[in-house]
Amino acid sequence: MVVYRLVLSSILAVFVAFGVSGCKDDKKLVVATAAEFPPFEFKEGLEYKGVDMEISREIAKRLGKELEIKDMEFDAVMSAVSSGNADFAASGLTINETRLKVADFTKPYYNANQVVIVKSENVALKAVGNDAEALAMAISQKDGIKIGVQAGTTGAFFAKGDEEWGFAGFPKAEVKSFVNGSLAVSALVNGQVDIVILDEAPARLISKGNAGTEVLEAALTQEEYGIAVKKGNKELLDSINSVLDAMREDGTFDKIMQNYF
Repeated sequence: MVVYRLVLSSILAVFVAFGVSGCKDDKKLVVATAAEFPPFEFKEGLEYKGVDMEISREIAKRLGKELEIKDMEFDAVMSAVSSGNADFAASGLTINETRLKVADFTKPYYNANQVVIVKSENVALKAVGNDAEALAMAISQKDGIKIGVQAGTTGAFFAKGDEEWGFAGFPKAEVKSFVNGSLAVSALVNGQVDIVILDEAPARLISKGNAGTEVLEAALTQEEYGIAVKKGNKELLDSINSVLDAMREDGTFDKIMQNYF
């Protein structure tokens, strides 16, 4: 009986130990991203590449962790962090008051803006030049103009209008949302939309790969990208900020940028 109890106690101890250790993997950092946003995140075969992915790997490496990448639709990225299904999010995320309500952000690491992609034959909008206000006015005056956007992005909020973001939107427009920017530009090429509003860096890359399209000069917004962590996770936030500072100081950050721009 004594032996039986000792064996049973040993088995229970193993299960308890396994249960405790299995609840959380302290050796791993999970990043949420939407890997269809070049040059910040994209896939080549089975490999994840891009500015955000390189930064994420560097963060994990310098914090002594293994990186796990969770690829999902952009709409789900912020909720993955706020729910604790990911430790942080790196996905070309614009820092704004709306997102700051559900997550904390690092220091900005990239200045971005929204631009307009048109067919090269769109003489009217191309004639506007680099005047953002004139471009917005020209778009707003066109009844029934069809605007393609990537769902959940700043461009989508800008086109549809959002009070919390401070965007008036285009009331006369029909805004069509797509899973990613490439599909939105394909819709432009096929005549399903008249223009596409997208972040400048991916806009230029995607337009370059679609003959007959081009990016207009004017920038509709001025934004900053940051890395998001769960609200209140100050320890991880401070750690990532320290890594970003170190990467800037030792030249790693510039090297990553040069690889993709």
